[in-house]
Amino acid sequence: MKWKVFKFILTAFVLLVLTNALLNQMVFVTRVTAVSADLPAAFAGYEIAQLSDVHSIRSEKQADRIVEKVEGLAPDLIVLTGDLVDSGYYSRTYGTDGERLTLGLLARMTAIAPVYYVYGNHELVLLDDPVYNCFRMEVEALGVTLLNNETETIRRGGASISIAGIQDPATLYKDLTYAGLNGSREKTQAMLDNVVNGLRAEDFVLLLAHRPEYFNLYVESKADVILSGHAHGGQVRIPVAGGLYAPGQGAFPTYDAGLYQADGTSMIVSRGLGDSKFPFRVFNPPEIVAVTLQTE
Repeated sequence: MKWKVFKFILTAFVLLVLTNALLNQMVFVTRVTAVSADLPAAFAGYEIAQLSDVHSIRSEKQADRIVEKVEGLAPDLIVLTGDLVDSGYYSRTYGTDGERLTLGLLARMTAIAPVYYVYGNHELVLLDDPVYNCFRMEVEALGVTLLNNETETIRRGGASISIAGIQDPATLYKDLTYAGLNGSREKTQAMLDNVVNGLRAEDFVLLLAHRPEYFNLYVESKADVILSGHAHGGQVRIPVAGGLYAPGQGAFPTYDAGLYQADGTSMIVSRGLGDSKFPFRVFNPPEIVAVTLQTE
């Protein structure tokens, strides 16, 4: 009897491991609708494909799966919310396949829709020269708009919205404006003050910000919709309980994946597409987030 129980448990465990491995080879699309009273009517139904935490493309197959999903969405806009590269894997492959595959993905993305990109904490590996590093120049040469502490206007049907981006505070260590500030929170607040709070109060603001743990600061900045990542869905997802751990938030993070709302502001946190120093995703398959903007 004990042997039968052991075989049952072992079989169940093997099936769970194999199922998880299969899921991690796939790319899922999660559809989220963000509703805002400030959104101009002309932008109702505007579609955004969010890619986050790629952590360097590892194979042509992975790139093909991502491109196929994004092409199927036919988005109006594509955003990359940080950690496109990886401070471990990417730093060992820069100039070889890691660079070629990641840049190749970006080239294919720009053929689908306009692409905007902000740095995550892993882009720290690029910052021996914050402005003229080779990767940044190659990305911009492909037509990707790097939106680190910048804003742009997007127009549609005679109306406009603002898209703003703040880079991860970890990448500011050589920035003359922010390097002297203490801590990630203080740097994030300063970036919001300089980038978002200067926009007109009546503008609809779409904010790209890698770290979700500063949601309260984003709400106070009057951004309408925030697209974020960084948490990797908690890396290990437990049914009902959610993610197990996220950097900057610790165990059982509050903002691990999905839609969060407060005071008319919506934040969408992507589970991401890759992994990094902990190279396992458990019941947490890679995802692309398809965001639809809607008016109330």
